[in-house]
Amino acid sequence: KHGINAEYGDSPKDFHFLPQHVKVPFCAPVMSAVLKSIFAPLPTATRGQNFHLNTDPKNQKLLYCNGPAVVVRDLANPSECYTYSEHAATPTAACFAPSGYYVASGDSAGKVRIWDTTQETHLLKFEAHGLGGSIKDICWSPDSKRILLAGAGREKRANCFMWDSGTSCGTVFGGTKNANAVAHSPARPFRAVVASEDYSVTFHTGVPYKFEKTILEHKNFVNSVRFHPTGVNFCTVSSDKRALLFDGKTGEFVGEFKDAGEFAHNGGVMAVSYNATGSQLITASADKTVKLWDTETQQCVTTFQFDAKNVEDQQLGCIWAGEFLVSLSLAGVLSYLDPATGSPSRVLRGHAKSIEAMEVRNKKIYTASFDGRKTVWDADSGDAEWISGGGSQKIMDMRVTGDNTLTSVDIEQKVVKTALDSLASESANVSLPSQARYMAASNGIEVYACENALTLVRNGAASTTTIKYTPNGCAISPSGSVLAVAAAEEPTMYLYDIDGDSIVQRRSISLSASCEEIFYSPDGAFLAGAGRGRSPLLLDVTADYKPVIHCWSSSAALKTCSFSPDSRLVAFGGIDTNILVGNVQQPMDSPVKIIRAHPLGTINRVRWCDENTIVSTGSDCQVRQFTVTF
Repeated sequence: KHGINAEYGDSPKDFHFLPQHVKVPFCAPVMSAVLKSIFAPLPTATRGQNFHLNTDPKNQKLLYCNGPAVVVRDLANPSECYTYSEHAATPTAACFAPSGYYVASGDSAGKVRIWDTTQETHLLKFEAHGLGGSIKDICWSPDSKRILLAGAGREKRANCFMWDSGTSCGTVFGGTKNANAVAHSPARPFRAVVASEDYSVTFHTGVPYKFEKTILEHKNFVNSVRFHPTGVNFCTVSSDKRALLFDGKTGEFVGEFKDAGEFAHNGGVMAVSYNATGSQLITASADKTVKLWDTETQQCVTTFQFDAKNVEDQQLGCIWAGEFLVSLSLAGVLSYLDPATGSPSRVLRGHAKSIEAMEVRNKKIYTASFDGRKTVWDADSGDAEWISGGGSQKIMDMRVTGDNTLTSVDIEQKVVKTALDSLASESANVSLPSQARYMAASNGIEVYACENALTLVRNGAASTTTIKYTPNGCAISPSGSVLAVAAAEEPTMYLYDIDGDSIVQRRSISLSASCEEIFYSPDGAFLAGAGRGRSPLLLDVTADYKPVIHCWSSSAALKTCSFSPDSRLVAFGGIDTNILVGNVQQPMDSPVKIIRAHPLGTINRVRWCDENTIVSTGSDCQVRQFTVTF
């Protein structure tokens, strides 16, 4: 238990009664697991609302919010990232301090947390209640001492305070409606500007900050405001399609950006960002374009045109970070823009909703999220491509069938086949009697576990067998001769013989708890199940499905399981955010527990990329890989 040999005289008090010649066996885990990579979620964008991207002072990291997490990604290598998930409410805005040592992040409840970026634990330095409602934008003073907020609230919609004490450092007026953005001048004399939904821009002097005047040049929501890197001017953009330039010290109107017409864009302008020298800036618009401007002449230099017919290509955010020009679309796609070609040089795709299904084959990870979005990832680089076609409903389950086909079934009973080489999808001619909960595939056979029915598909022909229980997970033996089905509402597993195009019930097995997902080991010797109890299910198929005695346990119900390709290890995941890895050859050895493998929520799927690499997904929209070592 303690990994101590009593013969050497260092036995704990638990073993004081043992004779000196008795050896206490070493039972410490013989395996360990470390995080290998995180494939980050995309920003959560909302139609008609701007989205603020942020970068660190060295222009190496990209900072944004997704669901319950604040995401920090490397701009040069986006697969290198980490997340911060300590907010009690949903994070809505985040900003690096000019020093680079801290991040201030705000949430939908108006709380601000300042946390450390230099340590893996991201220690909390200070927490304050900044506003009465959701925080939409945050900025720091250039000396990293003061924080300014903009957002929603009853009495005030903007605020300013000292980062380490919460002491007020003046008054910042956020307008009569919700404030969308706030900016601070990068050098003295300090100035602060707040953009609001009441069409106004409020100009402040400081420190302490004091209201100076209201600018009423816009005719619609003012979505963003940003200062020139030297503070000589600042730019505001609005849903009235205009981008205006003002003097950084006085707030006086300087000029307007126009491109072959009366306005800067043909739709609402959502975001603006300067380059490092301030000689140019970019604006992102709902008209599906991003434009690069010369700040001296206010003339358009380059237009980046996205798909004009696709509403998801509305551009809601942008950031100019050193050599990187990045824009954000309504779909959550992050595009790296190349001014030389006028088109994206790199596109970051992924998921912005909970990932519900996953399969792994040949170093490719196939995932499907709650909104029906299907994605294929390269397991090594993290590069992702979307799988087009096949509907937009929640995917219930998916399997790789045959050598080159990904088969999925959605909540509307629609079965879709995707060719893995071309990623082209088409609906399969399979009629299901009711909603499918899980599916299984092996040896050219597909089985769909529907409500009170099992549908078997072989060579395109389907046959349905009515059952008297509600099924959960199902699995086909590697030989293709046996079908195992777990009941959802009772602790029972049913075994069926697959006879041609039909299935015949052989027997039922009583379990200690009902199971969710179940799997046969690749060699067919074991059957594992993610039990709703705290003990994983492991049956010895070679011993007539006799339960294997083991010492594995979880702290909550399990939801998913999977065997390693060599059938030696089995992994379990569930609602306790942990992954449990056991050795089926030595079931009484302590398992490896990957604590808080997905700290933000339920683990929906675990799979193996190879004999030593676990891939997991969950409600946090992330794909994570862990390396298991012996």
